[in-house]
Amino acid sequence: MKKRNFKLIGYIVGAVLFLAVPMLVFGENLSIGSKLFSIGPGVTYSRPNDADNGKWFGGVQARLHLSPSLAIEGSIAYRLHDFGYHTTIRTYPVQLSLLGYIMPSERWSPFLIGGAGWYYTRVRGPVGYSNTASRFGVHAGGGLEVMLNEFVSLDGSCRYVWLESVTSRDANALDKTFRDSGPMFTMAINFLF
Repeated sequence: MKKRNFKLIGYIVGAVLFLAVPMLVFGENLSIGSKLFSIGPGVTYSRPNDADNGKWFGGVQARLHLSPSLAIEGSIAYRLHDFGYHTTIRTYPVQLSLLGYIMPSERWSPFLIGGAGWYYTRVRGPVGYSNTASRFGVHAGGGLEVMLNEFVSLDGSCRYVWLESVTSRDANALDKTFRDSGPMFTMAINFLF
């Protein structure tokens, strides 16, 4: 990862701590899952297996709490990889996940996450080359959500994504391979309703 990416991460972590610590120390008694719905912007870091380095990209996520300890999350993001001289890859990961909160009645709670995703990818290259593909993937991991006040929470997660290989995209379900895999780190701010 480049030096400026570490600097950006430092600024983000510093801002989050600056905002979060007073609210955690002096805030009212809040608990995860006390609101039914949340939505908010997020950032994701991932590094494809064949890439030299990873990249940050933005998106949005929404959560519907089925109970204080169980939620469904839907998310979409936009990722752009520019490989120089007229070659770009745009990916729109759309994920649906189930979250299980380990300490739902607390102000902060670790959670387990698992689900599936659809990854729409468009490649544009030199001499008018264009290719569009949709691939399936599954993911599993864990994270932490912290209530900042009655209407705002922060969360972060690490998910390992098993993404369908481009070469097996048109194969039947039993012959598919999931070689394009790797970790995905997310951070988001959630506005609760």
